[in-house]
Amino acid sequence: SFRLLAGEHIGLVGANGEGKSTFMNIVTGTLAPDEGKVEWNKHVRVGYLDQHAVLEKGMTIESVLKSAFSYLFEMEEKINQIYDSMADATDDEIMEMMEEVGTLQDLLTNHDFYMIDAKTEQVTDLSGGQRTKVLLAKLLLEKPEILLLDEPTNYLDAEHIEWLKRYLQEYENAFILISHDIPFLNDVVNIIYHMENQELNRYVGNYDKFLEVYEARKAQQEAAYRKQQQEISELKDFVARNKAR
Repeated sequence: SFRLLAGEHIGLVGANGEGKSTFMNIVTGTLAPDEGKVEWNKHVRVGYLDQHAVLEKGMTIESVLKSAFSYLFEMEEKINQIYDSMADATDDEIMEMMEEVGTLQDLLTNHDFYMIDAKTEQVTDLSGGQRTKVLLAKLLLEKPEILLLDEPTNYLDAEHIEWLKRYLQEYENAFILISHDIPFLNDVVNIIYHMENQELNRYVGNYDKFLEVYEARKAQQEAAYRKQQQEISELKDFVARNKAR
């Protein structure tokens, strides 16, 4: 069981082979879960940094980045269609349509639709023509409600890692991050989900805070286990000595 609330910056941690990437594949719909379901709130968009995304030959950095806004152009097209259908609508229907147009217009404004060219130019120099940087830049331009980042610092140099760190620290929306870069993880997350033995446990705080609580909990469990084993041993001994009675 896993929940993600608005604005949470989550680090997903666990030993290799515990299933972190499988978890991401289930969340993004690449894999179907054996049981249970993944539910999103309405109007929530999820952006995934996919290191295996296909970039077509001949595409420019600018065309890749502009494709980040395709859903906004579709939204604009929907607004135009609503305006067209108003000609044959009743007064009540027109009121309903105007309400829908208002919602869509707000979404366009909130996602900086009218500043697309300026925003694209702003991150083009960050991309440096390299695959991961282009994919990351495209994802950040999409400004989804939820970011899914699987080892985003791979193939990035120190300067871009620093840039990404600052970006994620100020990111007002939610994200789930898998990273082996512990200092990076510490700096950007405020919740840790720990995956171990097919269980997910939630810890409030960064990775260092999680480790502190986890080690203390582990020590308590080990002490309780040792005490239990001692009691079992003493009971077995008692039974053995008093069998006759």
